[in-house]
Amino acid sequence: MADESGFSAVERDRFEQCFNRFMKFTSQGDEMSRTNLNLLLDEINSIDYSSKIVTEEEANALIQYKLCRLIPLHDERLLVKVCQTIFNFTARQQLNLTESTLLAVTEYLVGGAQRCQSWALPMILQALGAVIYENVGLLTKFHDILLSRRGILIPLIEGGATEEEVLRQAVQTLENLTIKVSGQTYMEDRYASLCFDIFMKLLHKIPTTRLESMIQCKVMICTLRGLQNLLAATKIMPSEQLGPLLAGVRTSMFHGISNIPVMVPETLHPTPLSNVDPSSTDKTPTSPQKSQTEDNVKGQGNKKSKKRKPKKGKEQDGGQHGQPDQGQGQDDTNLSHAMNGLSVEGQVRSEQAVFRPAWAKISSSESDYSDTEGGQSSRYRSTCAKVRQCALACLHTVIKNTDKKVMFGYWSSFIPDSVTSGNSSQIQTLFTIILKDPSPKCRMGALATLTALLDGTKTFLAAADDSDQVRTAFTAFSTVLGSTVHELHRCLLLALVSENFPLTLTQLIKCLSTLISNVPYQKMRPGLLSRVIKQVRNFLGHRDPNVRVACLTCFGAVSAIQPPLMEVCHIIQPSRTTSLSLSSSTKDLPNPVTAIKTNNPVDSGFNSNQSPESGNLEGGNVSPGLSTPPAGVQTPVYTDQMLQTQASQTSWLIKLCVRNITPQPRGFGENGEYYTEPLPVRLESLQVLAHLTKGYFPIIRNSLPILRDLACKCFEDSDGVIRLHTSKLLDELTQALQKDIQALDQSDGAQRLSSTEVHQFWDYILNGPIPKILQREAHNPVKAVTCDCLSNIGADVFNIISMDKRILCITLILGLTSDEDRVVRSSAVRTLGVYVLYTCLREDVNFVADAANAILTCMADSSLNVRLKTAWSLANLCDALVLNKDDGDTEFMEDFSDLLLQKLFTTATHACQDNDKVKSNAVRALGNIMRYLPTRSLAKIPFRTAVEDGVKALVKNISSGAMKVRWNACYAVSNLFRNSLLNHGNSPWIKDILITLCSVVTDCKNFKVRINAALALGSPAERCHYGNQDLYLHVWESLIKGLKTAEDITDFAEYRYRDSLNDHICSAILHIILLTTLEDLTTLSDLLKREDITVYFDRFKNNTKHKDLPQAVEQLSKLQSDGLTESEKCVVNILIDLCRIEDEEEKKQEKTSFVQTYD
Repeated sequence: MADESGFSAVERDRFEQCFNRFMKFTSQGDEMSRTNLNLLLDEINSIDYSSKIVTEEEANALIQYKLCRLIPLHDERLLVKVCQTIFNFTARQQLNLTESTLLAVTEYLVGGAQRCQSWALPMILQALGAVIYENVGLLTKFHDILLSRRGILIPLIEGGATEEEVLRQAVQTLENLTIKVSGQTYMEDRYASLCFDIFMKLLHKIPTTRLESMIQCKVMICTLRGLQNLLAATKIMPSEQLGPLLAGVRTSMFHGISNIPVMVPETLHPTPLSNVDPSSTDKTPTSPQKSQTEDNVKGQGNKKSKKRKPKKGKEQDGGQHGQPDQGQGQDDTNLSHAMNGLSVEGQVRSEQAVFRPAWAKISSSESDYSDTEGGQSSRYRSTCAKVRQCALACLHTVIKNTDKKVMFGYWSSFIPDSVTSGNSSQIQTLFTIILKDPSPKCRMGALATLTALLDGTKTFLAAADDSDQVRTAFTAFSTVLGSTVHELHRCLLLALVSENFPLTLTQLIKCLSTLISNVPYQKMRPGLLSRVIKQVRNFLGHRDPNVRVACLTCFGAVSAIQPPLMEVCHIIQPSRTTSLSLSSSTKDLPNPVTAIKTNNPVDSGFNSNQSPESGNLEGGNVSPGLSTPPAGVQTPVYTDQMLQTQASQTSWLIKLCVRNITPQPRGFGENGEYYTEPLPVRLESLQVLAHLTKGYFPIIRNSLPILRDLACKCFEDSDGVIRLHTSKLLDELTQALQKDIQALDQSDGAQRLSSTEVHQFWDYILNGPIPKILQREAHNPVKAVTCDCLSNIGADVFNIISMDKRILCITLILGLTSDEDRVVRSSAVRTLGVYVLYTCLREDVNFVADAANAILTCMADSSLNVRLKTAWSLANLCDALVLNKDDGDTEFMEDFSDLLLQKLFTTATHACQDNDKVKSNAVRALGNIMRYLPTRSLAKIPFRTAVEDGVKALVKNISSGAMKVRWNACYAVSNLFRNSLLNHGNSPWIKDILITLCSVVTDCKNFKVRINAALALGSPAERCHYGNQDLYLHVWESLIKGLKTAEDITDFAEYRYRDSLNDHICSAILHIILLTTLEDLTTLSDLLKREDITVYFDRFKNNTKHKDLPQAVEQLSKLQSDGLTESEKCVVNILIDLCRIEDEEEKKQEKTSFVQTYD
């Protein structure tokens, strides 16, 4: 019976009596006192501690003031019993010790370990490990005595231990020392490095050492967990130790499930052909002790194992410091919280997931297993499974902490690259565990590890290609990768057919999703995706909602594949089977487990006797028709018009998602009762629809009314998360509609939505829930994304919607720019930046003024994200001003306030000193304002002062800062030069601008900055804008030097911009040639005679057909007069030769006799 506090009443009474007697006990130092103390310790240790019966205050008082003081260290028999009591309090009762008690008991146990005999060491080390657990940061003063070469633990582990149990407890204590706890300091690097080296030696030594089998397993468990703790805590992966570490972990992954002799290779090599030949390793002999022990265990349990059926999915936990077994239900719960971290706790400690199995803290009772031969065999199998589980957890941590590029080199050691290697019993990979391991925890751990291995490898797998069927003596790396990808699909689908444990099944489908997200299917043979979807659809009706969510995640990964593929279109297009209805598409789905039990196994899609052509998607009445293209060709990328004949109906996937999202009737006989899917299923369905809309809009174009009604219905949902994902779906949908409208003028034969249909869509949406959401929504993220939706209306549709709808949109957005939430403000001001470029709005001076005032307010916002979006909108507003000026809208220019313009000018100049992300748009706005400035404004002194300040800001941002800021500043200067009202030639700032641009065009390492600098140097409209003769000559010299330095490429990423830079510099030179006067010829004489740029201009003339070349020749011809000196005539001739375009006939030179003979 338990009282209200959860204590066991009987055991609690017994403990209180013992506690009171202990606290009153006073030792007299005689034999009687020792006997009484011995009896008291026996009594307190005989209490059942399976339920909580001790308070932390009682434990701390008893340990610190009695146990550590009454029992001397030389009395080893009593010392062992004290250690048992300490272990019961700390490990079994899970009580926290105060810092003073912790220091006292640690000092007491360390002293006992230093002076006791070997028979007492296991119990002392067990208690010491329990005390140290999760307290390593509070015991820094003991690190040296525990971890140094002359300390306690290292000598015992490296050979000083004569008993196996001492070795196990020493390794367990060392493992507990490696656990990092939030808020506590970690051990010094030298100790961490020493621990890593010790664990590495154990990892390679223990599997082949003659130890009792259970001891060997438990030492391996502690070793693997210790390595994992170190890697997770330090985030350091020594490159020279990666190969040996992976070799040891890989061997431990298969502990207990393979009949192959245990061989630990010294290292794994990061090459595509890194298969280790165990026969060549002489330093790691086979352990006959292990093989014999395994055979004995199996042999002893044969008689009873024939009569007993193994319990599926159930493992008993029996490690040191493990928590009590809570039954299979609790075990499943722990697993569900650890899907992404193997079978470990999913708790986050100091922004770091602590990868720790659930049995790591308290030992489960050995009595959980029967003492019969069958019980011993079961216990051994369970412990071997824990070894594999810890090895997989350690490998998972290694993968997470190692660069993807480095780990990619070790793929061949863990993933098969062909059907032969995947099916060979001699070649062990992760799929050996996934397909053959009897433990569902291990299978799930292997899948989580494989998922981590595949995640983020899209750039590496981009080289995979299995479309070429021509066999050659040389196997290309791309072909090997293609074969690996194909084998990954085959093995995962085989596992999908046979797996029946829900948590493992969920991880398996997630692994497939990760694989799909990283494979370049456009380079693969068609059919891989079809087989995946064919099998995954069988689990859409699974009773576990987590499995259904994983299936939808897989569909979302397929829908997100870019570039869009025809195979995906065949998968998601409407079913050709007319009998397939929405209500039966998942209710009648066959269960693969049931199919296997009834001898009707579900086809994995990779039958070796099946031709690729037969792998279609017709699976009974549940799959749409699919004709797979023949092997040997790449998966084709779709075009819009290819899908028009196939997208006349609603896709089965859309129907599935709509049914998952909306309430459904429970049955025919229960009128008025509806049920909804769990929230994760609904959210994942919305995400699938968003992926479909973004990547495969032509497939779902005809389903626009369904999606529109769904969005309106979901906006009324009471759950804010549903409304948020609905707004994201609507955002993708409105973007797709906008692109459809913009592509109407393309003559590609595709049937797109008309402006009228899109107009009707927006009318429906604006009459629906959007105004209510923007005005009353309490969930700010929903409001922010809905603002983004309004920015996707598009200029064409905005022009034709009714005036009241326009006013509604403008009013809502302007109001939200002053919202309390910064995310809403940033979205609203960004939408304002989109609207200000709409023709019907940018010509409205009142709207532009309102937008400008809202932007000025937001530019003073404390949030960087708000200022970033506002700077972009400010630049767009200034673009609109320039467009109005270029269109000759004098009425707008007269009505737009000079005071407001001055505020915009000042704000843009100040923003040029803000964060780099703000600067890039601020300099763009500044250049547009200077280009816009009308005569009326320039006549005022404040504007002339503002121009000087703005030029200084641009010069500063051209010469330093982020590259994007620098090239935008250069482009802003080119805009400045286009304003003919600015007196460039006599302006004091012209010299600073030109010198800065010349410096950038010659020396900047970033070619995009140099391209924009060349563009700016070619922008002044008159010769006087280039200053005096010295400045003019400096511009020429800089442009010529820029042509030559463009050939010196230090960063290969800049190579693709080389030709563009050459063309822009030549264009700038050509522009200056057009402005050349007679006075300039003498200045250029020495330079053009010294520097030959004919090669660069020939390249320029071949790349572009510049219209100014003939005009330049004509202009230079006019300069040829009788009054020119010989030097000046020479300069004119050089320039004419540069600009002359040769006719095609002139390019055909007469062949020499050698060329004719050679031809």
